[in-house]
Amino acid sequence: MIKDTVKMVVFDMAGTTIDEGKTVYKCVRDALSEYGFEFTLEDVMSRIGGMNKKEGIALLMKSEDENITDEAIEVVFNSFIGNVEDAYKAADDLTEIEGTTEFFEFLKANNIKVVLDTGYFRTTADILIDKMGWAKNQLIDFSVTSDEVESGRPAPFMIEKAKAHFQIAESSQVAKVGDTASDIAEGKNAGCLVIVGVSSDMYSKADLIDMGASHAVDSLKELKEIFETE
Repeated sequence: MIKDTVKMVVFDMAGTTIDEGKTVYKCVRDALSEYGFEFTLEDVMSRIGGMNKKEGIALLMKSEDENITDEAIEVVFNSFIGNVEDAYKAADDLTEIEGTTEFFEFLKANNIKVVLDTGYFRTTADILIDKMGWAKNQLIDFSVTSDEVESGRPAPFMIEKAKAHFQIAESSQVAKVGDTASDIAEGKNAGCLVIVGVSSDMYSKADLIDMGASHAVDSLKELKEIFETE
């Protein structure tokens, strides 16, 4: 069974374990628009979903102007960071996606490490982790953000950092759970045994399997049965 093989499960945050109303992508779109780069919300989500947000903003800006400077990218990124952190601090409607705590508790009961990884930078991630109460309630064991590694998703470095933290040698002992193409690619690049795609209005279960997910679910509530029976 998966629960007897896997030692660590790495979860994405926004869209997978936290419903934040797509605030992060709205703030990317608005920061770009403020400086004359117009993208729809759907463009932003499909093209940079799950990525390091600075790398994603750079990708979008360079797609419109290949000569864009690092200084201009930094200005837009800093605007985004200010906006998204203010939005999260003020938000009273951030909610945990149904089934998250229950599955975290199941993993903890089976001595499986619970890890969060994210395209956010550390300061932003900590706002969300604090609001969810996961660290305070000892539901997560570790978190890693895209500014703490050489490069964010789809590179495997965040998963590798978590493996090193817990001295897990084999990627076959790691599962990855996420809702974007970059989550699936990260799991593949890290060599994870189990890669679970969570469906959304952006990707169906069939889409996620086509991307390389080993499993696809509509809800985290389905994961306990998968881990206990497969």
